[in-house]
Amino acid sequence: MRVKTFEAGSMQDALDVVKKDMGEEAFILSTRTRRRPAALGMGEESVIEVTAAVDEAQAGVAPLAVGAPPLTYGLRAPLSGPAAHRPSREATPQAPPPAPAMDLQPLRRELLEIKGAVAALKDNDLRNASILKELDSMKALLSRIQRQGMPPAQLHLPPSLLELYGDLVANDVEPLIALRLCEYAQRALTDQDGDASMGTVDPERARLFLRRVIADFIPVAPPIQLDPGKMRVAALVGPTGVGKTTTVAKLAAYAQLHLKQKVALLTLDTYRMAAVDQLQQYAQILQVPLHVALTVEDLRSALRFYQDRALVLIDTPGHSPKDTDTLNQLRGLMDELPEVETHLVLSATTKPRDLTEIAARYEPLRPTRLLFTKLDETSTYGPILSTLARVKRPLSYLGTGQEVPEALELATSRRVADLILPATMKEAE
Repeated sequence: MRVKTFEAGSMQDALDVVKKDMGEEAFILSTRTRRRPAALGMGEESVIEVTAAVDEAQAGVAPLAVGAPPLTYGLRAPLSGPAAHRPSREATPQAPPPAPAMDLQPLRRELLEIKGAVAALKDNDLRNASILKELDSMKALLSRIQRQGMPPAQLHLPPSLLELYGDLVANDVEPLIALRLCEYAQRALTDQDGDASMGTVDPERARLFLRRVIADFIPVAPPIQLDPGKMRVAALVGPTGVGKTTTVAKLAAYAQLHLKQKVALLTLDTYRMAAVDQLQQYAQILQVPLHVALTVEDLRSALRFYQDRALVLIDTPGHSPKDTDTLNQLRGLMDELPEVETHLVLSATTKPRDLTEIAARYEPLRPTRLLFTKLDETSTYGPILSTLARVKRPLSYLGTGQEVPEALELATSRRVADLILPATMKEAE
């Protein structure tokens, strides 16, 4: 028996080569798919490897001579000559001939070929398993992005930045802003090493660059500046329930206890007696004066009286942003304040669209800073970034709880970047 191994680009080509080289009597022993270097060293290619065998004795039988009686396929040759007509010695009828033996070789060869083809298909499935897994992952990512509002056709990002884009949108960053940030990060990566556009950006490297882009994107304000011998006036404005009164107490406690500066409190919030009572309790604990201003004249008088104070903090009434009458009255009082530093206080738990509308309605009060509270009551911080992009005011402070004064921190671009896109363990180290 002769055994030989053949290689071809497909199973059909391999079978054709086997038949041509070894004849129709050959049968398949085994098949497998393997990788080999492609021509000119350009990567790799798949080949089918088939091992076949043929019986040399059977393959060497000479063909029938011309004129010889034909053979019936799979049966014995018919008898000829005198022996075929020799009478039987006995008169008893002759027993029927045995059943013809069936030649199973073609069927066996066909079954082996089918077995080899199935084995080759299984080998291809294993080889493509990693590709199929990656495609499923990409499909899930694109589906996630599409559900979050950005058509996949508009995304031309490498996979690592595409994944980060999904993280930003999941953190409630507006899709268009998230896309722009990723594009800036891609441009920075391309400028530095030129591989971003080729889709080969390392995920850790892409995350680091995107965090830097976010930090550069966030405007922050310095803390309230206190100058010796000069009164600084800071007012907190914003809708009801965002924590203005508690934030006033935090700022007063920090200036009084840590900076050792003289502080006075002034409230324009006469609509809610509970707010006045709360601020009065803080004033008693801190041992600082509190003045309630009902009119413009009261406000002027209080400012003249507190000329010796380094910091005067003003609490304003909280009301619906759609209450234009109350907002106009507050604007009349605020116009009397000299060089006031106005902080628009917003809650991090507010919906992004509502934050934009609130900021627009408080624009007549000319706020110079944004201050976000209730960071401890939300798990997504993207609205902070989206609001900063739309309102274009620097961020001053971040409120992280009810504790006075501990739960208030000066805003920094890195701190906000950590909230928007947290650092990995490797970056933190």
